[in-house]
Amino acid sequence: MKTICPNCKSSKIIKQGFRHNKSGKKQKYQCTECGKYFVVDDGFKRMRLKPKIIVRAIHMYADGLSLSKVQNHLYQHDNVKVSRWTIAKWVKKYSDTIKKTIPNIETEDKG
Repeated sequence: MKTICPNCKSSKIIKQGFRHNKSGKKQKYQCTECGKYFVVDDGFKRMRLKPKIIVRAIHMYADGLSLSKVQNHLYQHDNVKVSRWTIAKWVKKYSDTIKKTIPNIETEDKG
């Protein structure tokens, strides 16, 4: 897949180092047409935590754990402090994406 500038839609871009934060290291690009710098959106744009933590929290909530239990699990096992409100926002924000990636499973009643 060819990377394009989100500002001017040009495909004339060059690599310009990396961006580092808590969520990891990502390739930074510069558009040679408009001069803007950007990072390719991986679906977790502007998230401060690693996508792995966010996905794990959503998965635990979908499996039936309460927001409090998910919050406690993340703190005990990953040493990550997040509020229940934040976890609820993640579930709301990424629920459509999750529904699209998981195939529809139909259950049949036998009896």
